[in-house]
Amino acid sequence: MAELVLTDVEDGVLDRLQMRAARHGRTPAEEAKAILLEALRGRDAVLWVPVDAIYHRLANSGRTFSDSAELLREDRDR
Repeated sequence: MAELVLTDVEDGVLDRLQMRAARHGRTPAEEAKAILLEALRGRDAVLWVPVDAIYHRLANSGRTFSDSAELLREDRDR
């Protein structure tokens, strides 16, 4: 696993990291990893929330939908 070293971290930021780590029962290094993971994964997950809502609404409607590939081929071949 790779190692990441941060330099010139402001004292206030480090203090807040240590407090947050203590609240979660982690070391500051573990907390920093969790923050990075959350930030990088969370953004992608948030983007899919509206898509998932539409998918679930359509899935629960009981309607069936055909594969549109054939219709696209027909349109392209015109």
